[in-house]
Parts: sequence; structure tokens; C-alpha cells
Amino acid sequence: MTKPFSLAFKQKMVEQLTGKEAVSARSLAQETGISQETLSRWLRDARSLPLMPPPRRKAKTWSIDEKIRVLAAAKKLSGVELTSFLEREGLLLGELEQWRLALDEEGRASIATTKRIHKLERELARKEKALAEAAALLVLKKKLDHLQEDEDDDTDEGNEP
Repeated sequence: MTKPFSLAFKQKMVEQLTGKEAVSARSLAQETGISQETLSRWLRDARSLPLMPPPRRKAKTWSIDEKIRVLAAAKKLSGVELTSFLEREGLLLGELEQWRLALDEEGRASIATTKRIHKLERELARKEKALAEAAALLVLKKKLDHLQEDEDDDTDEGNEP
């Protein structure tokens, strides 16, 4: 009967077979007492599994000034230089591209927003002018109504015996 090994133990053995200081399955078998066939099977099984992404790193909070500095420096670089720069900064290429796109969109959004504000200001001025005209017409109508009332009062007084 074979002894069941934990998944963590199997992973540790596979790591020793594939890591930086990898050893052969034969030497690891002699060292641990686990058969070479078993170690080789674990290695085959591990290779057939899909690669797991590395543990997610905690995202750094970047200030605007830091983003500007990185974007300016990265603009001058390409290829291997850019890759090594991003590694030193602890930044992924995808994140850098998101920053670039956001900067481009903000510029377009700013222009569009400015145009929209001007359009709304013109519309507001037009409506204020129309409102002032309507108010002036109301004042004139009230004066006219008042004058007509006065005339009616004057004509009624003249008709009295």
C-alpha cells in the first residue's frame, strides 16, 4: 500500500526537481526515499497542469507626480530597456498603457468638455435674453392694462349725470 502524500509535499518535491538548483529525480529519490518513478510521475502531472499565475502583488498607489515621471521616462525607452525599467519601477506594461490611454482620453475629454461648456453658456445667454424680453413685455402689458383701467374710469365719470 502506498503512502499518501500531501499536495504541498508533492509541490515541494516538484520544485526541487525544477527550481533554480534542480536535482535529478534519481538523486532526490535517494535523498528522500521516495521512488524515482513516483517523483517522475509527480513531475509529469505538474507539467500537464495549466500554469498558475504568480501570486497577485499588492498594487502600489501611485501619485500623479510619480505617474508623470514614469510616463515621461518610459516614453524615451523601448524593448528590453522599457521592460527592465518597468521591472525596476514595479509596474506592468498593461498598467503603463492604461495610464497613457487615460491621459489621452482626459485630453480629449477636456476639449469636449470645454466645447460643451461654451455651447451651454451661449444657450444660457440666449435664454436669459428671451426671459428679459418676456419680463419687459409683462411690465408693458401691466402698464397698458393700468392705463386702460384709468381711461375706463375717466369715461365712466364723464357719463354720470
